[in-house]
Amino acid sequence: MPFKKGTPKPLKSGRKKGTPNRITRTAKEAYAFAFDELGGAERLRDWAESTPENLREFYRIHSKLIPIDVTSGDKPIAPSAIRVELIAPSIEE
Repeated sequence: MPFKKGTPKPLKSGRKKGTPNRITRTAKEAYAFAFDELGGAERLRDWAESTPENLREFYRIHSKLIPIDVTSGDKPIAPSAIRVELIAPSIEE
């Protein structure tokens, strides 16, 4: 039976909230495979440390991966403090 405009959707129809579609899941799996094949976290760290521009780009990308909606029940949780520590690389002779 085709959907008629103005008719509410049936209860519990469609995907459950938060379930990614197949293409999103497949793309994430392919990206994770390529990430591992290219050297994984160690290679990513080396790339980020190679230039100040790469380090800035690394943190820009990382900031997009941090969850925005952090809640406890129905009340939002605000962070009390965020500490960022930048350590200069040691120069070995």
